[in-house]
Order: sequence, then structure tokens, then C-alpha cells
Amino acid sequence: MAFSYPRDVRLRICERLLNGERVDALAEETGITIVTLYRWKKQALVDAGRRPGTKSHEVDELARAERKIKALESELEMVKAATALFNGEEVVRPKGSAQS
Repeated sequence: MAFSYPRDVRLRICERLLNGERVDALAEETGITIVTLYRWKKQALVDAGRRPGTKSHEVDELARAERKIKALESELEMVKAATALFNGEEVVRPKGSAQS
């Protein structure tokens, strides 16, 4: 499992990165890997509108919408199955029946 840093730590470091501090100096000072700091800097630039891309808050909205769609699709499948059952379109076999 990946290690995660507290939100306030990430925000403070991203602010310093956006103010022009060097990634290697921050990595040495904080002990956070250079790769992680570059990833944070890239996302901070997007969030600040200095670079094109998907902003952090947009990802949350998209994930929430995808979960809602998945739940609605599941619910629709259950309604379709129940409708087929009650309309006599689907044969119901007793549990444990020898016939398949």
C-alpha cells in the first residue's frame, strides 16, 4: 500500500513548489521522494491554472458520478430481471432442481 501524506503537508509543500523552490532541495529537506514532489508540482500547476489538465476537484466529481451511474445501472438490471419474471418471460426453476 502506498504511503500517503497529510493534506496540510501536501498543500504547504505544493505552495512552496509553486513559489519556485527547487524539487531536489525540498526532497532533501522533507524526505519525500523527488518523483512524488514532481507529481505534486504537476498537479498543483494544473490546479492553479498554469498548466492544462484535469483539476483535483474535477476528479472527485467524476468519480462520484461514475459510482452513481454504476449504482443506477445495477438497479436497472434488477428491475429488468423482476419485470421479466413477473411477465412470465423467465422460467423459475426450484432451487436444487436436477434440470438445468
